[in-house]
Amino acid sequence: MNNIYIFDSSADFQNDLKFNVPTDIFPLRVYVNDKEYIDKITITDEEFYKHCLSGAKIATSQPKTEEMREKLLKYSKEYDNVYVVTISSKLSGTYDTINSIIKNENLKNIHLFDSKSGSVKTTYVLYRIINAVENGIKVTQELVDEFVKKSLLVFTVSSLEYLERGGRIGKAKALIGKLLKIKPILSTDEEGYTFSIDTSRTLDGCVSKMREIAQNFAQNINNPIVIGGLGVSTMKPYFDKLLDGFHVHSIARIGPAIAAHVGPEVFGFVIGEKI
Repeated sequence: MNNIYIFDSSADFQNDLKFNVPTDIFPLRVYVNDKEYIDKITITDEEFYKHCLSGAKIATSQPKTEEMREKLLKYSKEYDNVYVVTISSKLSGTYDTINSIIKNENLKNIHLFDSKSGSVKTTYVLYRIINAVENGIKVTQELVDEFVKKSLLVFTVSSLEYLERGGRIGKAKALIGKLLKIKPILSTDEEGYTFSIDTSRTLDGCVSKMREIAQNFAQNINNPIVIGGLGVSTMKPYFDKLLDGFHVHSIARIGPAIAAHVGPEVFGFVIGEKI
C-alpha cells in the first residue's frame, strides 16, 4: 500500500532522524511580540529560546485550516492511505479541525489519530503507528490508546511562569510554587491532559525523582527505550544525568510549539517499548 504519515509540528524529534516512509508536517504558528512565525520553518529553536529568555510576549496557534485542507485533499488523491497524528486534543484544537475537514470533504482514506500527548511522546506514538501499519496491522484509536498507556512521558521545567500563563496550572498553585521555588515533575495522562506527578525544590531533585519514576515504569514493559527532549543548552547537565543508563533511541530539541507553553528551560523523555 502507498501510505503517507502527517503530523503537526508539536512532535519533536532528532533532526537527522529517518522515518523511512513518506511524511509531511502541519506547521503550527508561533507569535513573538505579535509577529507571526511558522514553527521550525521561519524561526529556529534557538532563536525562539532567545526570545523567551529576553521576556518577549509569546503565543502559538494551530496550523492554518486552509493549508491543512489543501494538503489533505492533495494527499488523499496521491496516496492509498493518509495517516494523521496530532498533539493531544485536550491541549490544542488541531485534532478537531482536521476531523471536521475529513468529514466535510468526505475523505475516506484519511485516518486521524489523537496522540493524547505532545512533543517526544507524540513522536513515540507516531513511530508505533508507522511500525504497526507497515507490518500490516490495522491501526485504530483504541490501538493508539494502548501505545499511549504503555509509554510514559516525564519532564520538568525550571519555572512555573509559562504553565501559569497558558492555564496549565492555577494561579494559587503557581504563586505557592514561586514562593517555595518548587519545580514540577509533569506528564500527560491517558486522556491527554497535563498533570503533575511530583515536585522538587531543585533540578537535581527532579532528576532523581524522574529517574525513579521511569525505572519503576520500565519494570512492566519489554526492552524499554527512551526518546529524550531538551530545551536550552543550560539544561544539558541535568538532562545527561537523567538519561544515564537508559537505552536512548534519539534526542530532540524541544521546539517552539511546546516551549511556548512550558518554557525553554525544559527537559525530559518518553519511555516505552522498543520501537
